[in-house]
Amino acid sequence: MRDDEGRVIAVEIDVTDLEGAQRVIRVKGYQAAHVVAPLQEIFRAAALRGRQWTSPQAFELSPTLGAHAELLLRAIKPLRRIDRVTSVAGGIAHMSREEASYWHAQSQRRHGLKALRVLLDGAGK
Repeated sequence: MRDDEGRVIAVEIDVTDLEGAQRVIRVKGYQAAHVVAPLQEIFRAAALRGRQWTSPQAFELSPTLGAHAELLLRAIKPLRRIDRVTSVAGGIAHMSREEASYWHAQSQRRHGLKALRVLLDGAGK
């Protein structure tokens, strides 16, 4: 979502998992502004056209690409410090699809996201 001046104010992913459960992951404010560039890297690496993901219209992602994007948003959502948001988001954006899929699976386990944040940033939370 963008404001009247074109600045990103929120990023939202609507996920339906293999069991049919639906969840929405949304980041707002300063987190959204700092997650745009890493998301662009993920989409660019997957050869998504810029017009598709810059449009206000919703679009569907492949399961692998969706898992990568979901992992990024879920990992940074509880973070407050901008340096940690950019560090973790950048680390996830540079992951291979296989590595992102592995960490997405681990994020479903207790403390999986915390372990990922520690790996990428070195700090707890």
